[in-house]
Amino acid sequence: MVIAVAAGAAKAAGVAEKPHDAVEDTYGAGTAQVHDLPPAAPAADRAVAVSHGGRIPARTECAADARRRPGLILQRVLLQMPPASWAYIDLALVAAATYITYRVLVFGSPAYKWVVNPWLSGAVFCACIIVSGMIFGLYERETLQARSRILARSTMTAGLGLTLAFACLSLFFYAEVSRWLGLFAVLIYLGAAMSLRVFAHNVITQGRVHVLCVGCGDSIRKTVSLLGNAGHPHFRIVGHVCVAGPTGQPGCAASRDSRFIPDGDSGDAAQFEQPCPCLGSTDELAHVLQRHPVDEVVVDAELVSEPAVERAILAALKARCRVIDQPTFIEKLLGEVPAEHITTQWFLLADVQHTAGYEAVKRTVDVAASTVGLALTLPLWPLIALAVRLDSRGPVVFKQERVGVHGRRFKMYKFRTMRVDAEAGGARWAERRDARVTRVGRFLRKSRLDELPQLWNILKGDMALVGPRPERPEFVELLALQIPHYEQRHLIKPGLTGWAQIHYRYGASVRDAQRKLCYDLYYLKRRSIDLDLAIIVRTIGTFLLGAR
Repeated sequence: MVIAVAAGAAKAAGVAEKPHDAVEDTYGAGTAQVHDLPPAAPAADRAVAVSHGGRIPARTECAADARRRPGLILQRVLLQMPPASWAYIDLALVAAATYITYRVLVFGSPAYKWVVNPWLSGAVFCACIIVSGMIFGLYERETLQARSRILARSTMTAGLGLTLAFACLSLFFYAEVSRWLGLFAVLIYLGAAMSLRVFAHNVITQGRVHVLCVGCGDSIRKTVSLLGNAGHPHFRIVGHVCVAGPTGQPGCAASRDSRFIPDGDSGDAAQFEQPCPCLGSTDELAHVLQRHPVDEVVVDAELVSEPAVERAILAALKARCRVIDQPTFIEKLLGEVPAEHITTQWFLLADVQHTAGYEAVKRTVDVAASTVGLALTLPLWPLIALAVRLDSRGPVVFKQERVGVHGRRFKMYKFRTMRVDAEAGGARWAERRDARVTRVGRFLRKSRLDELPQLWNILKGDMALVGPRPERPEFVELLALQIPHYEQRHLIKPGLTGWAQIHYRYGASVRDAQRKLCYDLYYLKRRSIDLDLAIIVRTIGTFLLGAR
């Protein structure tokens, strides 16, 4: 029987309380000695006792109450908000700022009768601010992680948005807008938008979302390592619960069935147990949730169908915790799919071939965009060709075999950026500062002008504007053997730009290809016209900020 002792009595007895950040706001003041626990006490009680220097806090209902705190609820809402929500917030802020400025500065003043009406100016300001925010990545999740990023991207967005708005009104609508109206509207928007984002940043970073893991397989271990990085301080790992093996024993060391617990050396196990201690088994989950402040429960995807895990999921839902599988948790957190941990069930739920209408619209957009792009850039082609030819000998346009949709091979065209003998010793990865790149080629790569001939590939239907980057057959065969699910990226057409290209650096190794596959699978699952448009606009920002 657990003996609860009042805080005053504990101090009188000379027992010093040690703070513990995982439970300091959850447990009451009472404590009990670990030797007071009966031999049959749950493993969760003993884990907590060990973490508290031999004492176990008294049982309270504070863990459940903590999940209902307004601050925690707001934090969870902000963390789970889709990035597009901030675009809608900016839309409302710009519209309100434009209307307020118009009413205060223009309305009823004869000196401003020439100014365009607030509906047209407001619509143009809204569109230009949103596009500028997409270009500079203002609506990406990591923007809220640092105040400096918030201030820099908001300022660049406001500056470019104001410039684009005045240009659009003058060129396309032949309208006049007061410079003071635009300046005050943007300043009001900038002050409100920065304040909201800094407030959201403070809410996210000051509190922590407490995460409990179900299972201790490889995917859970990598998730724990990921959340331990400095880039995700708003998450805190409370611990994990093990899934009882065939013998019915709950502990990680007790059950070595490969279906539940991966075999590993003791060093790896100790390294995992330190940030993520075992708090018991899935059968004791209700007790663990009562003892610990748990907001989210992350389940190993390979264990979801186990009966013990199913019961644990229902218990967590009953305790008002958010329950999510590990691949979906990583998707929402990072905007990528953990390719090495997903199963066939992931592709079943993703329903990647349900987009017949989307494909038709996308093909129409690809044809129109490539036609316009070829028409607009064609005057540059002779100049680029002359520069390539004067810089080094060899053909101007470089043809290379790539792998397209469903594994079909095609010839991809680029302006040549390397020496003609660049692959005399065989195919090799292109490096970031590749010595084989010519002087003109370095400029073409940095400006992405070398990829203009791929507009012809898009017009022919070999490629799309947005999609995974096409890879060479030699590398595809190698990568398919080493990276799980790599060939699934060929379910859709390769693209001139893509989700992986705007989120990850230039790929030059198997490790880079694996990381880019995580982004490609995310796009494969969530592709839509809206996402394609966001990627295209963000590519412009990547180019402006220095993509390569």
